[in-house]
Amino acid sequence: MKLLNNSSIKQKILYVIIASFVVFIIYEVYAVGVAYKNLPTKFSQYNSMSLEDLGLNKERQAILVKVQDPTFYTHSGIEWPSPLTSTTITQSLVKKLFFKKFTKGFKKIEQTLIARFVVTPNIDKDTQLIAFISTAYFGSKDGKEIYGFNEGALAWFHKPLSELSDDEYISLLAMLIAPNKVQPNTPYMQERVQRIQKVLSGECIYNNVSQIDLEQCS
Repeated sequence: MKLLNNSSIKQKILYVIIASFVVFIIYEVYAVGVAYKNLPTKFSQYNSMSLEDLGLNKERQAILVKVQDPTFYTHSGIEWPSPLTSTTITQSLVKKLFFKKFTKGFKKIEQTLIARFVVTPNIDKDTQLIAFISTAYFGSKDGKEIYGFNEGALAWFHKPLSELSDDEYISLLAMLIAPNKVQPNTPYMQERVQRIQKVLSGECIYNNVSQIDLEQCS
């Protein structure tokens, strides 16, 4: 009798696990479907814009991609082998545009699925980059949260993005990893800028976004 009871308990646990998995799959399919339906609205304001209009020439566009997501133009919205622990430019966009409140765990899986199966097949890379440049977070200053590269340039360097010096532009990029910590005139900024400069000079190798902290460039 005891063996039967143990067997029955194990079966019930197995049924619960299977049922939970099925519910999870159904929910994720539903979430991806909702994201697909809302996709045109999420990106409509960026379709008529160009990267040059935003104040970034080709060289600075290339620097942004090299620092923030080196395989951006070749990956499928996520980067292997760590799609659930790293964050590509596409995943970052999904987080900003499709979630009111983002938390780790199941939301990360949803974010990854939307990046791979909704955004990447339907939104070209330049439009994704335009949206990223327009929505990137640059911390808060004087009680105001700052979004977008141009607003970041105005807030932290008191000039439009197109007028930043090379050093100022790299400093702005340095902020992206931790905008409320890596800010101008802080030791964190100095260290981050030095690491980025080593990448840009070829002194340090940086191949994928899972290495974005650039610890190997210290």
